[in-house]
Amino acid sequence: MTISTDFLTYFFLCACVVYNFLLCPVFVISELLCHRRTRRSTYSSLANSGELLPITTIMIPALNEERVLEGTLHRLLSLPYPTQLEVLIIDDNSDDGTASIAEKISATHETVHLLRRGPDRSRRGKGDALNCGFSYLRATFPERDLENWVIGVFDADGRPVEEDFLVETGRVFLDHSVAASQCGVRIRNGHNLLAALQDVEFLAWSFIAQTVRDRTSGAVALGGNGQFIRAAVLDQLRNELGCWDDLSLTEDLDVGTRIHLQGGRIRFIHRWVEQEGVESVKVLFRQRHRWAWGTLQAFLKYVTTGRIMGAKISLAKKLDLQYYLSLWIVPVVVFISCVLSLLTFSGLLCIENNFGVALLIANSFSFVPLVILGLLWAKVPAYKLTYLIPLTVIYAYHWIPAVILGWVSILSKKRPSWAKTRRFVVEEVREWR
Repeated sequence: MTISTDFLTYFFLCACVVYNFLLCPVFVISELLCHRRTRRSTYSSLANSGELLPITTIMIPALNEERVLEGTLHRLLSLPYPTQLEVLIIDDNSDDGTASIAEKISATHETVHLLRRGPDRSRRGKGDALNCGFSYLRATFPERDLENWVIGVFDADGRPVEEDFLVETGRVFLDHSVAASQCGVRIRNGHNLLAALQDVEFLAWSFIAQTVRDRTSGAVALGGNGQFIRAAVLDQLRNELGCWDDLSLTEDLDVGTRIHLQGGRIRFIHRWVEQEGVESVKVLFRQRHRWAWGTLQAFLKYVTTGRIMGAKISLAKKLDLQYYLSLWIVPVVVFISCVLSLLTFSGLLCIENNFGVALLIANSFSFVPLVILGLLWAKVPAYKLTYLIPLTVIYAYHWIPAVILGWVSILSKKRPSWAKTRRFVVEEVREWR
């Protein structure tokens, strides 16, 4: 039996090669043309201009996070912020030392608040915890100006890298057309090979693509760490369908899409938050299954229903959102290509391709220049490039089973359940003064 694989070549050319080919030069050119201020001049110019940054409240949903919570709070509270900075720890009925750590710190820092959730309303997912946290903040500060109040979302392991992190995340909201913002994400336990590959993943696919989106279509996506949303926008979302979808396994992707569909502007900030990468293959697959499942939820909710194309937003943003939420198709097509290749090698099938098999294979790895560019931009040592690049190619294939399992979960109508990501790094407990 002979089958033509020309359709695979066309798919990879249109969905991958062209897009990836455009990302690299647009990123490089925009970086060269973007004259960003130095951190010192930015901070001093802010102080001299008399600009009043919005109040920033960072919510940290925490379930059994005694290993990482204290270090995160220590880092956040050590950063300068000329206006008011608050932290709300949402203890989701932890059964370790998370609550006691939060109580100790909130007792010595009046800007640190603790919201404890009982067993009757807890462990229902991150979105539900965040909704509960924002309702608590609205009830606690009913008279606060929502337009000049920004709500940040950090995981318990999220650590801002730069000293001016909060200043820069606050400054972007001086533009009242901005509804939300997202910063870059790095993996801090890069000594572990699996965690290092996750760092490459964030650099190549997330950072470069987010930067280009910010400077072209505007279709910036929100992530779980380093996410900031204007309180007035959250209040509007809450009055409609709730802020974060508590049934979504990727509540960050969902809320960002809803903000775009309402005409909101989301910016990507060139500041970094570090988080812990998983160090176990089993935990990685469980995490990526959840991410794939959540992405498919968003695809069915916004793409197949026509809500994106029917929204009153620019055509460029519509197309970029459609593409981003449909990226799950790529691992599926790669899987089909692998099956066809296996059948060919076994003699059960004969492949015919007018473009040549070599071009089909090359198209399948069109993301490699993105990986190289991300590593070079991050100034990764040359000796690491020699093994990180080929290993990243292999690592990328983990999305195939993740997406397939995601579809199995969707089609079986299994009720979404949020599973906490296991922590691997044990940190020293600091003494607070």
